[in-house]
Amino acid sequence: MKKTPLLLISFLLASFSFAANPDYPGVPYGPDARQFVDIYIAPSATPTPVYFDAHGNGATTNMPNAIINALKAEGISVVAWESLTAVNTQGQVDTAWNDAELMFAWVKANATTYNFDTTQFIIGGSSRGSIISWKYSHSGDPGIKGLYMYNALPDGVWADTTWWNPPSEVKVTSPPVFFVYKFEPGTNDIHDPQNGFKIMDTYTALGIGDKDTLIHSIFYTNNSDKYQFLVDFARSVLGSDPALSIAPDESSVPALRAYPNPFQDTLEITGLQGNEFFRLTALSGRLIQEGYMLNSTQLAKLSPGIYFLTVRSRAGQRVLKLIKD
Repeated sequence: MKKTPLLLISFLLASFSFAANPDYPGVPYGPDARQFVDIYIAPSATPTPVYFDAHGNGATTNMPNAIINALKAEGISVVAWESLTAVNTQGQVDTAWNDAELMFAWVKANATTYNFDTTQFIIGGSSRGSIISWKYSHSGDPGIKGLYMYNALPDGVWADTTWWNPPSEVKVTSPPVFFVYKFEPGTNDIHDPQNGFKIMDTYTALGIGDKDTLIHSIFYTNNSDKYQFLVDFARSVLGSDPALSIAPDESSVPALRAYPNPFQDTLEITGLQGNEFFRLTALSGRLIQEGYMLNSTQLAKLSPGIYFLTVRSRAGQRVLKLIKD
């Protein structure tokens, strides 16, 4: 399980405010006016993975140019899907869950038309979008490779857990999940990261705690873009990250420990298998080093401060918070 307050992206999503133009706008997936998708196609001679985006209450299917272009550059197409534009009651949530089932069935039925690879889906959702995507995300569909959720499962979801309790949807076979939250735990905002921690506790209880990540407090950083971790996450779950090509098996990454921490000149990490890819970043997000071994000389030269070490293998990734005295 990984819980960390800040982890800044290794690339900057520019021009966030400009909406991208879908290749296929407003394509109906059902008979009602609310049931449509905007489709962004990644040019490819072979079927492409698909990222599904569901917006927050009151927003639209419009998506920023920057993330669309970044995903297309990775060979990933995008489906931004609409249902009820806001969900505030149990009946509305039920309607949206039914829409989700219908939408995914439509995508699979029309995969050849849009060159989609139905074995490589990533499901995303912001606030409302996390709610309406949640049931299908944990349906056991083997094509779902990961979940990327922003301000997920807001407070109202937990008001009546006799009606619906999100952790009950989580199974041993649930896909990796990456939570991003705007504020810190204990905030008076309805999008408290504690809601994501409840899901992470369930992953841990099921023995799949290596498949969850939660980042919070991005509002207080120099990059508050909710999509800033999406491309790296997509690489990790779709197998296009360089670290994922170096491990010959699917064994779980063991628990890692860095000591001494805080450290001064030297740092030792236990639990490594010898096939990991390392990425060290400063608190500001500046990349310091990456590769298949840590540069101890460079570690010794670091200025005092907080750093994040991402350790990746085929099974997933760990993020260690390091403090240099």
